[in-house]
Amino acid sequence: MTLNKSKATIIMPIRMNAMDANKLLGKKLTRHFSMIQAIYIMGYCSIYSYAAVFLLARGFTNSQVGLTLTLSSVMGLLVQPIVASFADKTKKFSLRSIVAVMLLGMIFFALLLFIIPRPVLGVGILYMILLTFFATQVPLVTTMSMDHINNGVPINFSLARGIGSFAYAILSIGLGYLVDDFGAGVIMLVNIALGLLGIALVLSFQKAKRSGDDGVEDEVKPTGLLEFAKNNKRFMLVVASISILFFSHVTISTFMIQIIETVGGSSADMGMANSVAAIVELPAMALFPLLYKKFHNAGLLMKVSGVAFLIKTAVTLVAPSVFWVDAAMSLQFFAYAMFIPASVFYVNEVISGADQNKGQALMGMVMGISGLLGNILGGLMLDSRGGVPFMLTVGLGVSLAGFVMLIMIDRSKKVIR
Repeated sequence: MTLNKSKATIIMPIRMNAMDANKLLGKKLTRHFSMIQAIYIMGYCSIYSYAAVFLLARGFTNSQVGLTLTLSSVMGLLVQPIVASFADKTKKFSLRSIVAVMLLGMIFFALLLFIIPRPVLGVGILYMILLTFFATQVPLVTTMSMDHINNGVPINFSLARGIGSFAYAILSIGLGYLVDDFGAGVIMLVNIALGLLGIALVLSFQKAKRSGDDGVEDEVKPTGLLEFAKNNKRFMLVVASISILFFSHVTISTFMIQIIETVGGSSADMGMANSVAAIVELPAMALFPLLYKKFHNAGLLMKVSGVAFLIKTAVTLVAPSVFWVDAAMSLQFFAYAMFIPASVFYVNEVISGADQNKGQALMGMVMGISGLLGNILGGLMLDSRGGVPFMLTVGLGVSLAGFVMLIMIDRSKKVIR
């Protein structure tokens, strides 16, 4: 009896130390991943949110801006699943090294865009490639954290993503004033700086053990893209419905400068509106783990965010001043801020570990598919007589249709790991 107690006394501290070490690792990686997210969300701000500002300054029309962003979405839709499938299968290259290569490509094309002011065709092609490099790496960065989470390391993904949104808010305000003072070329200098910081942070992020890394063959092997789509039909339909739901979000994000100018604002006001949306994302994402712990249903939380997207679009449509546009952007707390972590955990719930990169990439392609529809149609609608009100009205109707589809299609069941 005494011997058993002695063994228990020895074993318990070992177990507790292992648990404490895991928690400490989780906190350390959460801090590191928060910095990575800050860089990436600031990159989204400078590359996507200021795309119209940069391209209009290079002599583009609204329709040409829409066409450029639409074609970049097409390129992203083609490249993302290919790179994700390669990342799932390769044993030679780590996720970190693949992401670093994508960042190097982004830096190179940002430099070319800074140097080359004209013509419209050349600038448009370079910007499409820049966007493709940026979009392709985002789901891979997400998987870098989810691999640790699936191994039991408690990384707070939603908190890290929220800190990224806070960084977006800071850059959005500052970049608006920088553009007003120094011109749109400063946007590319910011992209180059963010790319260099991103490479350093990504390459120094601790590698997670993935299935198959120990040399033992997996029971479940990664599937090809066509086989994945065939085996996950409902998931593919969910992605399609969310893409339609996001239509209004994309048009508002891409053409925010035109919306702001309609109510009498400037580039600085646009930066403030974007920063309001980003600031409210931090507390929302920080609270997400509590919501998820309570409901354990990422699909339900995505639907709640869908309602908020619709309300945000409606308020933007009727906004009579910059103040009311800012008020509409504050609804990001329930909309985008809830959707992003919910979508990541949704993939983790319904897609097997061997296909996580493909699942995250396809969910990430939601913005690409929405961009395919929203950017070109938004530009055309803005150049029509209807202008901003017409674009927002159509966007509200399309997003409502996507929301109804999501409710009807999603019947998610968790996979057994």
